[in-house]
Amino acid sequence: MDTQPPSIVACHDCGLMQTLPEMLNGSKAVCGRCSAVLFQKTPDTTQRTLALAVTGLILFVLANIFPFLSMEVEGRIQETTLLTGIIWLFKNGMPGVSVLVCFTSILVPLFQLTALIYLLLPVQFGRLAPKTCVMLRVFRHVLPWSMMEVFLMGILVSMIKLTKMATITPGTAIWAYSALIVVLISAIAGFNLDDLWCRIPIKKGKQTPDSEQECATCHSCSHLCQISSASHSKCPRCGSGIHLRKPDSLRRTTALVIAAAILYIPANLLPITISSKLGVAQADTIMSGVIHFMFTGAWHIAAIIFVASIFIPLMKLVILVYLLLSIKFRHQWRPETRTKLYRLTEAVGRWSMVDVFVVTVLVALVQLEPFADVRAGSGVPYFAAVVVITMIAAESFDPRLIWDQKD
Repeated sequence: MDTQPPSIVACHDCGLMQTLPEMLNGSKAVCGRCSAVLFQKTPDTTQRTLALAVTGLILFVLANIFPFLSMEVEGRIQETTLLTGIIWLFKNGMPGVSVLVCFTSILVPLFQLTALIYLLLPVQFGRLAPKTCVMLRVFRHVLPWSMMEVFLMGILVSMIKLTKMATITPGTAIWAYSALIVVLISAIAGFNLDDLWCRIPIKKGKQTPDSEQECATCHSCSHLCQISSASHSKCPRCGSGIHLRKPDSLRRTTALVIAAAILYIPANLLPITISSKLGVAQADTIMSGVIHFMFTGAWHIAAIIFVASIFIPLMKLVILVYLLLSIKFRHQWRPETRTKLYRLTEAVGRWSMVDVFVVTVLVALVQLEPFADVRAGSGVPYFAAVVVITMIAAESFDPRLIWDQKD
């Protein structure tokens, strides 16, 4: 089914209403003011995406039933599965971190695979699945929380860290998990939410808004809606609440940024891991781990951990504080640059989870008392909270407020 884009759209990032031209397959329309992507028109990739989703589901099963990694020290072998570290964290006083790791590395990818199959299989027969709107809304909102590639980076860092003290052998599951990442990324890249939204009829309301009424873009389905009361309007296509601007965006973002800044201090001062080798215990913070990799010659790993765990969270806090202050004091400096800074905070925040995943792998793999033992330190919950709160803060911020001052 060939879908047509709407005639008029409003940019999610700057709020500018624009008329879309006729579009060919493979083309995309970008905002003339802030360069955000307004609409992508793709050829029908339903069969390809559905095949990739089914393949991904098979790989997901393999990644969860076979051993992930094994470690041998002094003739003793420790094997781990994908769930081993998650279970260890849950049983040892860190249920919040355990749920977060399980959610981002297992549950969200599983939901994405099953959602793709659920949504696209009926499309093959010219129908829409029940509750398509609900599934599409959830699918869009969980996209930033799928962190399989970040988890794989954590595995690689853990393997490099342990190679000098033990023999590390990758299991069948790690190859299945790596293939799953490629398959899932390919499936999502070929799944155009806009195309599927265009298949859903608009039961009420008009496609083209009147100039006399205020309009707002639905954050779930991107439909341009007329509103009479910003607090009571609902999208006529998907039923989401419609607002001219995100409610209490500045206050919520400010509160979240303050909370993250407070938690950032213990996250960097308290130990992330407590390792024991032949009875000698050593507590490591994030920075001491970076220094350890530097002095052992692993500069690339030191750089990855420093950027992901120290620089990126601090950079996000600084950028969000600057954006909040620029709106508070009505700065006019280059709104397009400030919008790009906001997009940067959205794009890179998830990579800060690398250290949390490294800890998850280490506590699962290094349980060979009395030779070696690794436990999660008290700084892990604080650091995980910083990552989550900064991601929610970026989502709470409304970049259209930057352009309201210019308008």
